[in-house]
Amino acid sequence: MMSSSGSVIEFDRFRRIKDAVAGLVRLDMADKVEPRLDWYLPGFSGKSRVSTIFGELPLEALRVRDDLRTYSGASARVQLVDRIHLDEEFLRKQPSALPIRIPANAFGPGRPCQDMLVSPGQEVSPDVHVASNFVKSSDLRGRFNPDLAQTAGLTYIRFHCETPAIVRVDGIWVRVRA
Repeated sequence: MMSSSGSVIEFDRFRRIKDAVAGLVRLDMADKVEPRLDWYLPGFSGKSRVSTIFGELPLEALRVRDDLRTYSGASARVQLVDRIHLDEEFLRKQPSALPIRIPANAFGPGRPCQDMLVSPGQEVSPDVHVASNFVKSSDLRGRFNPDLAQTAGLTYIRFHCETPAIVRVDGIWVRVRA
């Protein structure tokens, strides 16, 4: 039979081995965990429509050199149209990239004119008539929820103009970077 001091030493040794093994397991698990990021890229998903000098155009049909109507009344020429596809695995690991669903009429009648899927990094103006107060749609998460139906994958369409511009998408003003 072991003395009480021997069992204390044995227990201490067991605890140190257990802690060392736990440390190795934690290190091994940390190697496999991918860091989460805050999604900052702007864009739209779904069937949003942008105001051009010829009328409303689905974003899927937007091309380089199309002229958009701006808040100031001038036109802004599209310089680049970018499509960013996010697959199911990426969205599972980075839920901050899920689009925010802004319901039709959320900011007033016809604002937006239909349910709208917006990237968390897209700046929108919830103001009714003026486009002076812009917020990132991620800041609207308390009011509108991420669209979990998009977890199977989605494509964001984002576009750049030759100069920064404020354009209308689905009836609300949005900021577009150069």
